[in-house]
Amino acid sequence: MNMRQLIRSALALAILGIPFLLGAAIWAGGGLSAQGEPPEPVATRSTPIAITHDDGFVWSVNPDNNSVSVFQVADDENTKVAEIAVGTEPWCVAITPDDSKAYVTNMASGTVSVISTVGRNVIKTIRVGTEPFGCALTPDGGKLYVANHSSDNVSVINTTTDRVSRTISNVGAKPHGVAISADGTRVFVTQFLALKPADDPRPLTQSEGADDGREGRVTVINRQNDTVIGVVRLAPIADSGFRSDGNTLLREPLTTVFDNVTGAFPNLLESITIKGDLAYIPGTCSSPNGPFRFNVNVQSCLSTVDITEQIEAFPTLNMNIGVAFEPVGTRLFNTNPFAVAFKRSADEGFIALAATNRLLRVTLNGDGSPTINPPADATDPGNIIRIELKDPDEIGLVDDEDRIGGQNPRGVVLNSTDTRAYVMDFLSRDIAIVDVSGDDPTLYRTLARVQSADLPAPGTDGATVQRGKYLFNTAIGPVGTQPNSVRPAGRMSDTGWGTCYSCHPSGLTDSVTWMFADGPRQAISMESTFEFGAASIVNGVPLLPDSHQRALNWSAVRDEVQDFTRNVRAVSGGGGLITIDANGAPVPEGPAGLAQLPDLRPTANSGLSADLDAIATYLAVGVRAPNSPVPSQLGTVIGRVVFQAQGCHNCHGGPNWTISRLDYTPPPAPEEIVDAQLVRFLCRVGTFDPALFSDGVSNEIRANNVANVQARGALGFNVPSLISVFASAPYLHSGAAATLEDVIKNVTHRTAGLSDGSDLLTSPVVQRFLVQFLKSIDRDTRPIFSVSPTRPGVCGPTGS
Repeated sequence: MNMRQLIRSALALAILGIPFLLGAAIWAGGGLSAQGEPPEPVATRSTPIAITHDDGFVWSVNPDNNSVSVFQVADDENTKVAEIAVGTEPWCVAITPDDSKAYVTNMASGTVSVISTVGRNVIKTIRVGTEPFGCALTPDGGKLYVANHSSDNVSVINTTTDRVSRTISNVGAKPHGVAISADGTRVFVTQFLALKPADDPRPLTQSEGADDGREGRVTVINRQNDTVIGVVRLAPIADSGFRSDGNTLLREPLTTVFDNVTGAFPNLLESITIKGDLAYIPGTCSSPNGPFRFNVNVQSCLSTVDITEQIEAFPTLNMNIGVAFEPVGTRLFNTNPFAVAFKRSADEGFIALAATNRLLRVTLNGDGSPTINPPADATDPGNIIRIELKDPDEIGLVDDEDRIGGQNPRGVVLNSTDTRAYVMDFLSRDIAIVDVSGDDPTLYRTLARVQSADLPAPGTDGATVQRGKYLFNTAIGPVGTQPNSVRPAGRMSDTGWGTCYSCHPSGLTDSVTWMFADGPRQAISMESTFEFGAASIVNGVPLLPDSHQRALNWSAVRDEVQDFTRNVRAVSGGGGLITIDANGAPVPEGPAGLAQLPDLRPTANSGLSADLDAIATYLAVGVRAPNSPVPSQLGTVIGRVVFQAQGCHNCHGGPNWTISRLDYTPPPAPEEIVDAQLVRFLCRVGTFDPALFSDGVSNEIRANNVANVQARGALGFNVPSLISVFASAPYLHSGAAATLEDVIKNVTHRTAGLSDGSDLLTSPVVQRFLVQFLKSIDRDTRPIFSVSPTRPGVCGPTGS
């Protein structure tokens, strides 16, 4: 018997004077309001944490435990009452208006679990698209919309039959967050990664690396006929509010004067929330043009869409502006905003700041434009309200900030009376209950945290992976001694500004081409850093070369994950995690310590910091490669034959789909290093064009130099892996190829795998088969092993 039937039976019995079952039904999660009427329809959204309409229960997903937990929260009881096994990697939960069923998307399984809220058991599993992430029910509960992140479509589920009634295919790339208007007529879906504007006339070699080279996008769907009716474009921010020293793409070198306006474009569009006629989209804005510096690389953004006109309502808000005016000891940037929830009774909401472990209060002006009320200058105290996700027993334990409290909040939901906020803390695997009642926001506070799922046992490899995963996703980390690393900040970035996640969400790629000191560099997806399943973890460290790690970065300038301590110090402006070098000498915080920690040195960086080693372990065993949406069929079989016949496997072969594989224990022999590059791992395949430096406008130029210098690439590039290559467009080191079809148009590249330079790919039909196979490659694809050397002169110092 479903909930509606139960209530009908209870009503019939109540007429006969037997009211008990009606009360029992409502206690179990019934959807009647306090007045006995169905709740007024409100806009819905995708979220990892949801509350029943009677405010009795909170449901929260546990992505790392493959479960969803139920908490009784009425009258602040705040007790976990159930944990229900679902599919692999659940990310979204939606509860029907009558509270009879809950729907959970399982990203890795490609399914939706249907759960009875009375029996608290899975009653059906629905197959949808590839990697379902966001989900939202229409306000009347009739349809569930599921955003399939990797198959670039949206599944529509009829909740009466619990079957897919339609698949909407033209929703754009990487659909992610979902929101539905209160009247149920329009569905809004964020495209996770920013894309080049269709009306941008510049070639990719000029637009990639530019602060205005991309735009955010939100797809609009008509609920009545389930068709796409528009796309809202979120324009780049012309002035981020921060200045840089020099401008790489404009060939202005470092001058020690910070006078260049920097822009940023909305990226990593995590979610979308509707309030009234406006939708609010939190994300991380990217500012890739050099010179790289922590406060001009990434910004914390909140975009706004007019859902009636289906246009951007206001310029994207940079929530970092004004934070620098806060005093040391209070200052903390609002990094990696994931979700926003608004009160019904006030123009006030709360943003989950994943990287700084807090809720950020946001208010709306009369026109609906958002503000976080920052100080206008150093004399203005401002009114930024950040709520720590620490229960009362944890308040004041500031020295352990990176090990206590709710960690990495990714979802927030409010009860119907606007007195409580419930927060899903992804990495501490708990929910935080926050008091947001009253008229004084300075009194908002966390009341309790309740464990949602088990954490790995202390001392295990799982605990090491969990620690590394936290550090990868946090902007705080261990406490330091410098003004930019004292609490509430830490050593991972300058005053909580940046994270590894900002460029590598879930350890993957933000798709941005960054202007770095080597030149234009597409952010590399990290699922192939180590050969999956082959890493050898000993005492919390991946052993080299036993763990089958690739040489690192496009120019093979690093050979250990721990070498990226330089990124923490230089790119993120942080204090760094290595405090004692291999000789036992203290390493100063920040850039001052870089002289003791060069990229490649006579000593290795592995073993110098347990925290850095934990990050390496997380990358070795904790990053899941995206599942391919392309099934194995005749075209992929033919494409596999073409791949092997053309010799592609001689560069992109083996279990990690690349011949780049460390075969020594760091450090390297001095003769292997040429211009700071491990030259033996580089291959010259026609993807570098020095003319793009000399033309004065393209992106083959190195950042952070006192004079213009051509980008590295003349010696070749480190061979990338093809695992889940479908998910990482654009391609090549500089983002110069928009698609895989564009990649194989380069004749030098496609003929590099055979010693005689044969070309079997002159036919467009054959090319299509090859591309189909490339798009099908993921971790489940049977590898093809290299059997012969590449053409002489292609790879290594002499091509041998």
